[in-house]
Amino acid sequence: MNFKIVRKIMLCLVVLTLCGQDTLALSTTDLGLTVDLLNQDPDPVKPGEVLEVSFSIQNTGAEEVENVIVELVPKYPFSEISGQSLKNNIGTLGKRYVDERSKTVKFKILVDNNINAGQYPLEVMVYELGNRDSLCISQEFDIYVDSESNAEIESISLEKLVPGKKTNLSFVIKNVGNSPLKNAMFSWESTSDLILPVGSSNVKYINFIDIQDNATVDFEVLTNVNTIPGLYKLDMKLTYDDVEELQTITEAGTVENQKRKTIESKAGIYIGGTTDFDIVFLEQTMSGDYSFSVSNIGNNKASSVTVSIPNQEGWSVNGGSNSVVLGTLQKGDYTIADFGLTPDTYDEFLPLKFQIAYTSSDGERESQDRELSVFASEPVVIQQSIQRGQSEKSGSWLFPALILVLIVGFVIYRKKKQ
Repeated sequence: MNFKIVRKIMLCLVVLTLCGQDTLALSTTDLGLTVDLLNQDPDPVKPGEVLEVSFSIQNTGAEEVENVIVELVPKYPFSEISGQSLKNNIGTLGKRYVDERSKTVKFKILVDNNINAGQYPLEVMVYELGNRDSLCISQEFDIYVDSESNAEIESISLEKLVPGKKTNLSFVIKNVGNSPLKNAMFSWESTSDLILPVGSSNVKYINFIDIQDNATVDFEVLTNVNTIPGLYKLDMKLTYDDVEELQTITEAGTVENQKRKTIESKAGIYIGGTTDFDIVFLEQTMSGDYSFSVSNIGNNKASSVTVSIPNQEGWSVNGGSNSVVLGTLQKGDYTIADFGLTPDTYDEFLPLKFQIAYTSSDGERESQDRELSVFASEPVVIQQSIQRGQSEKSGSWLFPALILVLIVGFVIYRKKKQ
């Protein structure tokens, strides 16, 4: 027996065996299946949203494939949603030229809330049931995430502005988007320039506002003292660079394409409202009352003005009401309020508290507290009575003396004439 021939035959058998194994492996790992991304909803998707993706699985091979498994393998920024399976058994796919050689499968996943804009890979695996380690297909599809920046004027510190009074006006700007704001410029203007900044312009710059952060810009503002009370419009404008909106990911790295965005909004500010008062002690009247002057020294009209003296140590109200109604006081007007008061002690200065209530130009009821140092003196009416009694006593002998002088003068005149 020729051992060389035997050896060649055995070698051929080994080669044929190995080739058969390779053919089997290829039939397991390459079944002629293809996968395509049909649709994504929404497109583009935004951070924090639920993404639904649809894939088409086709069999282009000459043999049908049973128990085909389609599995989604999410990586950051994608994640599994509770209750939503990421595996789907689509059953049997027929061989090519057969109607049932393709099927569609859908998955839902969640996009991370803090991701920047860009394209991110989403992996899909297709394999026979039980043969996941011998993959048929592992393919990645790029999903575009749009994290366009958004900002808003979250709050304004001022609702009312008193004419002629310098006031701080603050704006809080919040980044409510999913990418930072850079090189922001904020400005505002009022109707007919009724409100103007003092000591600075109406423009402020902000270098950077991170995601979900905010920034505050302050202005000192003033309006004319003769401004008619009412609600006036305030126009606001915010412009900034949205670097992340057009950010793309390439093989060379991240490319940033700046885009300037503008947000315009408006708000209402009421000009008017409150006013201010001054109260001064005038005199103690002949009837014994204390008289005070009440002045509207503010820049707004005050309606239904009342002045009250609350219960307090050192003073008591005599009999009547402790409140006096003054009516309407225009700005710059004043009027008199009298109170019957009795001090606990005399001949010294005592503190006296007042409360002034009024209706402001915007219809709100307001009040102010004032305090004066008033000299407590004896009632003037008593002093006048004493003076009147002394006058009556002096007048009781004045008339008889006058009669006596007339008689003496008449007697002297008759004697000279004789």
